[in-house]
Amino acid sequence: MTPQLIKEIQTKLEREFNLNETLAVLKHNRTIFWSWGVSKMTNFLDKGLLLKVNGHHHKSYVLITLAWNDTYTVYIISNRGAVLNEYKEVYFDMLTEVIDNRIEKIADYQF
Repeated sequence: MTPQLIKEIQTKLEREFNLNETLAVLKHNRTIFWSWGVSKMTNFLDKGLLLKVNGHHHKSYVLITLAWNDTYTVYIISNRGAVLNEYKEVYFDMLTEVIDNRIEKIADYQF
């Protein structure tokens, strides 16, 4: 992790939350979660969950924070710390879908 990445992450943190509960939500559908190529999970002061991913559309970092209104904010971050996308007011039941749509999902896949 670069100092620029750490600095950027620190500016995005809001409030403490239970990262294990958030991981349980993300891992509810294990196939989707592991399709992101998660190689590292980092806890930032119990205020941010940083995932190192290797998805089809994004190969770098995803930061998940909890806002004061009990919704998640998802940041798609480059290796150098630049925020590429920001998704605010994401409810827990949409968290996996929001992340998957941005970093991995291919519409042409048939189930």
